[in-house]
Amino acid sequence: MLGYPDRPRLETSPGFLLLLGALFWLDEGVGLLAWGLLACLLHELGHVAAARCFGGKLDRLSLTAVGAELSFSYPAPLSYWQDGLVALAGPMTNLAAGGLFLARGKNLPAILSLGVGAFNLLPIQPLDGGRVLYSLLADRLDPDWADRLLTAASGCLVGTLAGIGVIVAVQYANVTLLVTALWLLAGVLRHSGQGGGGVVGRRPRRNR
Repeated sequence: MLGYPDRPRLETSPGFLLLLGALFWLDEGVGLLAWGLLACLLHELGHVAAARCFGGKLDRLSLTAVGAELSFSYPAPLSYWQDGLVALAGPMTNLAAGGLFLARGKNLPAILSLGVGAFNLLPIQPLDGGRVLYSLLADRLDPDWADRLLTAASGCLVGTLAGIGVIVAVQYANVTLLVTALWLLAGVLRHSGQGGGGVVGRRPRRNR
């Protein structure tokens, strides 16, 4: 029988605390920080709710300067489609919340929630969209081939974003997209060979 810890382990990095401080300083009373944190919280709660549907329990939550990473334990390995649903639950929660905010005329939280959801749906390896794509490919192909295809697709998309980021940085002196592309590139290199990124759990079994 698999033993679960009583409480999940919370890990925070100095980079995360510095990021919070910088966002608080830049917020200037607009509410950007509070609504942004709410969008991220809804995202992670979507993952947790989906994992619990498959008997999963949260083991660890790591907060870093580049986002959050969840680690789950399951009583049995997930199939690829189950793993994909857990990854998809976070962005879909954001999109649903964004729609509700729009319906109530709350434009800022709507934009932030929709933005978080849409960004994480990009089919790039460290993001939830990359994990969903890997689950679809690995369910039909050899997992190693699925990982190679995902890495290649992620590299092409990140390269395109980096190129656009360079143009934006030169033309408008805004390096946000370029920095984001470099972070995604680091994620692609980190997760290559690990079968996707995003929500961490047991390696899914082959769904036959």
